[in-house]
Amino acid sequence: MQFIVIVVLATIACIQAAPTSPVIDKSWGEPRGSPVTEGIKCIFRVGPFDCAKAKADADNAGVEAQNSYPANTLHNGIGDAFRHCYWNALMTISIGRDQAKTVADLHEDHNTEGPQNERIMDLNNNEIGRQVGSESKTADEARAKCDDHVKTGYLQLKP
Repeated sequence: MQFIVIVVLATIACIQAAPTSPVIDKSWGEPRGSPVTEGIKCIFRVGPFDCAKAKADADNAGVEAQNSYPANTLHNGIGDAFRHCYWNALMTISIGRDQAKTVADLHEDHNTEGPQNERIMDLNNNEIGRQVGSESKTADEARAKCDDHVKTGYLQLKP
């Protein structure tokens, strides 16, 4: 019973806000951009605990981006680049690089809106974030490195 409760809570924790889309994922029977589908796939691919950690890391990266960068840069700007880098760095620290890549790629696969060049930018910044996470011992160190990568232009700042 306790396991079922944990799985249900992990499922709820994993459901991230993803845009809805009329594109149907034939293997799941839901719109490909559905946050429910994304959360369930996350649980099956990386497990409920790593999925919940990844969701918490996403939330933390989002808060840091909002607190550190202007609101008009949080989509396709410096705040967005930082958020992708820091989220992937945090996930790499908390669940490992391979699991972090699985979760990040799953999330980008479920983002069905927007041009392809935005997706490519996000994937590039995610990879840099995983490298940062591999080289960092703490979240604070990873945050500082991602911030430096924004300032130096090492991250892709525009699609």
